Amino acid sequence: MSNKGSTYASPQMGVGEARTAKALRRKLQWLVAIVVACTGILATEIIAASYSDFVVARRNLTEVMAFCRVLDAANYLSAERGPSNGVLGLGVAPGSTVQARLAEFRARSDAALAQITADIDNASRSEPAGALSPILVEVHRRLILARAEVDRIAALPPERRNLAEIEATIEAMFGVIDALRPAIDWNIQRLTNTDPNLAGIALAAQMLANLREDGGRLGSHVMAPVAVGKPLAIKNLADSERTRGRLQEVWAIVGKPGALPGLDPSKIGDLAKIDREFFAEGFAIIDNIVAVGKRSGDYPMTAEQLTDLFVPKMKPLEDLRRAFMDSTVERLSANKTRASIKLAVASLATFSLFLMLLILMRRARSLVFEPLLLARHSIIELANDRPIARLQGKGGEGEMGRLFDAIDILRQRLDERTLLMQHLERQAETDELTGLLNRRALELIGGAEDTDGKDQDACLILMDIDHFKQINDTHGHLIGDIVLQETARIIRNSVRNSDLVARFGGEEFAVITPGDSIESALALAERIRVNLAHEPIVLADGRKLNVTASFGVAEGRSANGGWKHLIELADNELYRAKSEGRNRVCGQPAEATHQPFKAMKSARA
Repeated sequence: MSNKGSTYASPQMGVGEARTAKALRRKLQWLVAIVVACTGILATEIIAASYSDFVVARRNLTEVMAFCRVLDAANYLSAERGPSNGVLGLGVAPGSTVQARLAEFRARSDAALAQITADIDNASRSEPAGALSPILVEVHRRLILARAEVDRIAALPPERRNLAEIEATIEAMFGVIDALRPAIDWNIQRLTNTDPNLAGIALAAQMLANLREDGGRLGSHVMAPVAVGKPLAIKNLADSERTRGRLQEVWAIVGKPGALPGLDPSKIGDLAKIDREFFAEGFAIIDNIVAVGKRSGDYPMTAEQLTDLFVPKMKPLEDLRRAFMDSTVERLSANKTRASIKLAVASLATFSLFLMLLILMRRARSLVFEPLLLARHSIIELANDRPIARLQGKGGEGEMGRLFDAIDILRQRLDERTLLMQHLERQAETDELTGLLNRRALELIGGAEDTDGKDQDACLILMDIDHFKQINDTHGHLIGDIVLQETARIIRNSVRNSDLVARFGGEEFAVITPGDSIESALALAERIRVNLAHEPIVLADGRKLNVTASFGVAEGRSANGGWKHLIELADNELYRAKSEGRNRVCGQPAEATHQPFKAMKSARA
């Protein structure tokens, strides 16, 4: 009934009037387009730079904070080695302070790793961090194994503790940090890709983290011999010297004033503290152990005492890394705040300008163009049988108001006619007893010509109520009608909104499932069969009537001549279901030789 896409001119409207209306509309469109384009260009120029700065600042802050959390996790795992080494030594009694400290450090490490895992799904990051998942899985695996070895050896009597096993356990704890290094490298690469200006910060933070890690390794290299009272082996001495060399090399790079970009000047004093406490006092502790270990295993302290003495010497290293990253985060946070304020001010200014222009345009349009264009549009819509909103009061007083009142009267008359036509169409396409589509509507849908060019199959389910004639003969036709109505209700409750259900005739029903496979259609038919068989129909007098049905299911392409063939296939399957004993579903795929199925929306009242 509608002419979509066409330009309509009323027969009563002269050619001159139609051209005038069209010219007015064109002028209004050009005027609005020019104003919007100019305002849009101005807004884009003003906001684009501010928004770009804000996005960069927000992204940098998010990525740096995520990197900080990875470094924190590495530091906590490295710090966990201290009490782990302590409990491996001789003379550590159950319930000692070192064991309590180990439980505390483990909980801290677990919380840090959990935070990194949560960061993987952080939607505010610039790109997915899923690459960290396998890395964290490996870190967790190694950490569980290493902790198990620490607990196992700590539970052994002192005389059964083996130097090789203790060294292997310490190496296993080293392996946890080694497994986490790819996550650190990945985050450094992410920071470099996000903003090349962050590359220096990332590398400096990594070197500071390596200082803390290598400092812990320096103590761990001599920890196993101290734990069991054995002299230092050549490997212990070599590893200690290599680690000492790495520490001095890294410190020569980052330990100079000004070497760490953006470090708070008040923290420069931490450099001297590190030189004094770690590189002087801490190295002296290790040197004393090495000097004794070269000669014998008579160390002046236990593993627990060595841990308590040496670990505090590394605290300035971690304090420096944390101060450096805190300064970086604080600076990036300030950048984000400034960028957001700048963006908000720019957005508010351009929005105010745009709003002012729109108000002026709206005022001009409402005085001249809008009433004429609205009246023209309304008449065209009504002529093309499309609904419009009520126009009463929109034209103000005078001739325009009376014109809109007249259009409202016309709209009401056309709406009444449309409702009447829809009612007649529903009656023509709907089964009066069940409220489903009737066979005529189903034939229109099934035989519709395909215009979409989509190769879509359809499945047809035909069902027939078993022994329906016996129901009518035994209980009467009124009860038979109730059975049909209840069966229709059960079918509707069993199918999806996209499925088409119709009363095919008598006690037969049909269901079309567009685009479904034969397996899905068979499952749907089975669901309807089970629902019908398991839900007795309750009559008015309270009696319950058990009803079953047989189903035939077929698959094919129903459009462009394939409908009859699809019905024939489904009917054959229905016949087979009845011949095999009723209350069952039969079906198999058909040869796909027809055009695809297309559902006609107008046939579904």
